[in-house]
Amino acid sequence: MQSTASLRVIALFDEMSDADLARVGELCATSTYKRNAQILGEDDRTDDVFFILAGAVRINSISSKGREVIYSECTAGNIFGEFSAIDGLPRSATVHAMTDCVLARMPAASFFELIHSNGPVATKLVELLVAKIRKTSQQVFEVAALSLRERLRRELLRIAATGERSGDTVVIDPAPTHREIASYLGSHREAVTREFSRFESDGILEVHRRQIRILDLKRLERMHT
Repeated sequence: MQSTASLRVIALFDEMSDADLARVGELCATSTYKRNAQILGEDDRTDDVFFILAGAVRINSISSKGREVIYSECTAGNIFGEFSAIDGLPRSATVHAMTDCVLARMPAASFFELIHSNGPVATKLVELLVAKIRKTSQQVFEVAALSLRERLRRELLRIAATGERSGDTVVIDPAPTHREIASYLGSHREAVTREFSRFESDGILEVHRRQIRILDLKRLERMHT
């Protein structure tokens, strides 16, 4: 059973009354995961839905040759696992804890009962799925149609929103590794490192250990690579 207060962080439940949310809590079990722990494996035949109460997770796949593709990283307030709950098929990706995590999990049958009985939750779920589809479509377009340099430029602008800004300088600390960025962009670490070196040579940014310092954000925004 999960408390109403902790479930209130989940965006899907924004419009629920305390009484309804308490009933949702009765349908959930809480689990904790240490950093780097595997929560779900690709092709697992489970169908629970997970609500992230604290921490962050990474959703990815790894090819038979060991190449990683990162689909998304989700923080507290988000959900995952709803695809298998909806279609009954095996898990389509692996989920690892990026940090220590607290998760609530709900059986698929209870999740279906919830969305059938609560219109606002069903609407929120549709909005969530549409947002995921839009994000995936954008990722597919960028990998298929844009150069790696342009994909990296766009990714730098996205992560700049999480950094500390002073004028046109943005410091991202800790920053994702080159390998992590490559996995998200559909490339490999060596190619991403070369593009970072080009941006450094152009005076756009500086790269230090687990830190990226964007020196001229407006110039990065204006660039067309």
